[in-house]
Amino acid sequence: MVEDICGWSALAGALPQHPILRGAQQADVAIIGGGFTGLAAARQMANLRPNARILLLDGKRIAQGASARNSGFAVANESPGHAQLHTDQGLKSYRTMNRLDHAGVAELRQLTQTHGIDCQWEDTGSIHAAHDPANFAKLRQHADSFQRLGIDARLIEGPELHSRLGTSFYGLGVLSRGGALLQPAMLAQGLAASLPDTVACFENSPVRRIHRAANGWQLDLTTGTVTAPQVIVAVNAFFPRLGLKSLRVFPLALTASLTRPLSEAEEQDINRPASWGILSPRSLGATMRLTQDRRILIRNTAEYRPGGINRTQLSDRIDIHADGLQKRFGFLDRSAIAYSWSGNICISRNAKPVFEETQPGLFLCGGYNASGVSRGSIMGKLIADLACRQDGDLLSDALALTKPNLIPPRPFLDLGVRVRTAGERRAARSER
Repeated sequence: MVEDICGWSALAGALPQHPILRGAQQADVAIIGGGFTGLAAARQMANLRPNARILLLDGKRIAQGASARNSGFAVANESPGHAQLHTDQGLKSYRTMNRLDHAGVAELRQLTQTHGIDCQWEDTGSIHAAHDPANFAKLRQHADSFQRLGIDARLIEGPELHSRLGTSFYGLGVLSRGGALLQPAMLAQGLAASLPDTVACFENSPVRRIHRAANGWQLDLTTGTVTAPQVIVAVNAFFPRLGLKSLRVFPLALTASLTRPLSEAEEQDINRPASWGILSPRSLGATMRLTQDRRILIRNTAEYRPGGINRTQLSDRIDIHADGLQKRFGFLDRSAIAYSWSGNICISRNAKPVFEETQPGLFLCGGYNASGVSRGSIMGKLIADLACRQDGDLLSDALALTKPNLIPPRPFLDLGVRVRTAGERRAARSER
């Protein structure tokens, strides 16, 4: 039977364990969610309020949720395909988000250097690349948009692209600079390990309910309670489980596979290219990586399954991964896959994140539309700034972002998203 094992986490090694929260606890600040956003919020809170008692709670293992299960792109330049750059408002919104994304990359770069976090960090550009000539015009528009925005980007074609990737599958690409590639589980673990001592971490401690209390807010857990005047909720796709943003965001389930390391003969066959990361111009096309430790990652499925992906479904998705690998590297088949796993990203209808003080003392931050490494890190820091009533240009940027649009309630949402994603899968078939 297929096991859902995140390759990044398996290769990152064992995590230090944190206790389960038990009994009645009091804190100055409680942070729900131990991914990139929660870790960033906890760090900044500790920096701004060194005498505060800060609790960081996660329903499973800290640093092993969706943050460890993504494809390892610290995105600096989001695809302009969804942005309405022909309008003043669309252009302004894109520039604002682009500043935040670049700030997120810079923040993570500094933290990895300051704390010596070994996470295979590489300041290398990501490549939006297409196989199907029908998608080349979209890429040329991407390149033109990037250049008009002052982003360091250029087209890569034919032999140069083949040499750069080690495969002739792709015919055109757009290389943009400013982002980074990394091993996400190692990054998340390093960020957790380097938190200030004033942050108390609890894991396997899911919060079931948030409600008002005499001194602010109370969190009800199966094994205890937490009361705090300030609460930061950083659970991304799981906002609706806490009764939050259920008409603003929804989850998409993604599956990925990571191969064994390439053999010496395989390295010779592809002429030993430097590691790379590929994004598709189609929203449900394949995301690919050649990692620093010489493995191939593929993520070419995305679907609306609020209940998650079971083992049988994961096995079916691995067949799709194997087909995608063979299209690009004929020497790889299903037997080359070492790890496969699923995870959730948080989507909003207009691709805008949640960032707000929704009630006095209750702060929400999440919904990064597949750009959570850099965006979640900077916005987690900024939500702590907001809670501490700080000022700054980046905080102003985050507060100025358009809010997520309304989505229909279930079951109408389920039907609409499934129809939409089915159409996107058909459009991206040649890029999977």
